[in-house]
Amino acid sequence: MLGRRVLRDGLPFRPGLRVANWGLTPISAHILTDMATHKLASTDHVRETAAAYARGVVGGLLVGMPTLMTMEMWWGGFTIPSARILLLVIMNFGVLLVLQHFSGLHPRKTPAAQLRAAIVAYAIGIVVSGVILVVIGAVRADTIPGDILRKIALQGVPVSLGASIAASEFGAEHEEAKDRLHRPLLFPSAAIGVAGALILGFTVGDTEEPMIIGEQLAWLHATGLVIISVVLCLGISYGVGRQRLGIDPFERKWLGFFLRESLVTYAAAILVAAFMLWIFGRISVETGLAPAVHMVLALSLVTVLGATAAELILT
Repeated sequence: MLGRRVLRDGLPFRPGLRVANWGLTPISAHILTDMATHKLASTDHVRETAAAYARGVVGGLLVGMPTLMTMEMWWGGFTIPSARILLLVIMNFGVLLVLQHFSGLHPRKTPAAQLRAAIVAYAIGIVVSGVILVVIGAVRADTIPGDILRKIALQGVPVSLGASIAASEFGAEHEEAKDRLHRPLLFPSAAIGVAGALILGFTVGDTEEPMIIGEQLAWLHATGLVIISVVLCLGISYGVGRQRLGIDPFERKWLGFFLRESLVTYAAAILVAAFMLWIFGRISVETGLAPAVHMVLALSLVTVLGATAAELILT
């Protein structure tokens, strides 16, 4: 071919290629350059992954430390049936997958990467919870292995959620995840709301206070709780709409979406409150309807705040 010289091994010769005078041929220099570039890229990838995991540990500690230091959560390993803890773990893993879709530990957003990141987030929760429980003496050498597993699995839920959410605040943004989050869809609001409701629900749902408050409530107090929860939900959802979507929720074309988003977030918070109370044995089939509703409404004041605040954090 005119104007192009080909070396003996079939590789093209590029005019102007400068090679250090180390007795290397242009081919050898090209191979060494590619190897050096690949090594640098691998090093950057390792550093990026290590930084993401470090952020996950810090975020897990920030969110999970209150529950790790709570005696009712220690007792949960003894009192909560294994089937309920397993159900909670499965639900938590689904929430982690959703969080990886919209933020998460790692900027890569392929389905396989999101699955691995969700597994890593829960693994961080397990490891961090186990270490802290051993350090504070909640897990000792004479503790039954089954109780140890239940304690760590239970405590790993809020820690793993904190590990996953941490990346959205402390990590680099990913354009694809940002685009997913900023679409006017109900699914992101409901999914992120469930995660936030679980985080705050754990800090209160394992205590006796929601049960005591629920037993003391009259219908007037219960109505007041509903009104306050709805106002919180509408107010924070309005701020989320302006920040995440760049819209005025009170405009006619967005008003319906704003009201639906607020209603879905409130319903998700109510369901999480009921689920948490059932997990910790506060309500059951033997519980009266009125006390059960009052306990759910009492805890929902916290879960609504968590569900709506999580949207502000992630946006």
